[in-house]
Amino acid sequence: MRISVIGTGNMGGAIASALYESEYEVAVYDKATEKAEKLAEEHEGMTVLSSIEDASGSDAIIIAVKPQVLPSLYLTLREIDTELWVSIAAGVPLSVLEDHLGTDSIVRFMPNIAASAKKAVTAIAAGSGISPENRDKAFRIASSFGSAYFIPENLFPAFIGISGSGIAYIFEVMHQIAMGGVRAGIPYPEALSIVRDTAISAAETLKITGKNAIELETMVCSAAGTTIEGVKALHDGGLPSALMNAVAKAAARSSELEAEALR
Repeated sequence: MRISVIGTGNMGGAIASALYESEYEVAVYDKATEKAEKLAEEHEGMTVLSSIEDASGSDAIIIAVKPQVLPSLYLTLREIDTELWVSIAAGVPLSVLEDHLGTDSIVRFMPNIAASAKKAVTAIAAGSGISPENRDKAFRIASSFGSAYFIPENLFPAFIGISGSGIAYIFEVMHQIAMGGVRAGIPYPEALSIVRDTAISAAETLKITGKNAIELETMVCSAAGTTIEGVKALHDGGLPSALMNAVAKAAARSSELEAEALR
């Protein structure tokens, strides 16, 4: 399967690399030619396209340019032939893409930055014209750089709140816990490594056991023990409401951006 990636910034480059490592035939294009060439040098056999039009005939084309750049490309993209369009442009709804590209064989991806580690969590919203074959193709593509979930497009803001932006909240929590370790005497680099591995162990336990988070939390909280004191401090400090509010704020801002794209 030949996949062309238009745009080789942080996300586009990470996706192209992951697809290459998953043994897809990958071609890349970037207005800044040196960026595309540098990426191809790191992956023997990856092709650099001399123009966007050269992507025509690809089994799938991934649009990985910034949302504000996309309008300037619509006329060119509209003339390109492909079985499946994939857009990762945040805030640009399927209806806008279908109108400007002249096709309904489009999906939207909303990955988070962990694509570079092949651990991205990606939401997929499918256009009305997607065939079962292209739906499966989209899922396989997204799964090559992490896990993927089909969700209705109107839930993309909520997904951004808990994953696209939510990964930053997890980094913040990890940093603050590590700083607590520093306060207790552990140097920051070591404390952060311990917190990182603890976060991984928590995620794997959640995944493997199938238990929900509150079940596992209560298992750690012994009566009159250390953990319940720490959990109480989190509640007293307002962490639960702060995290829920962060999700709500990010989701609301995402909805605002989508509304602006429709004007």
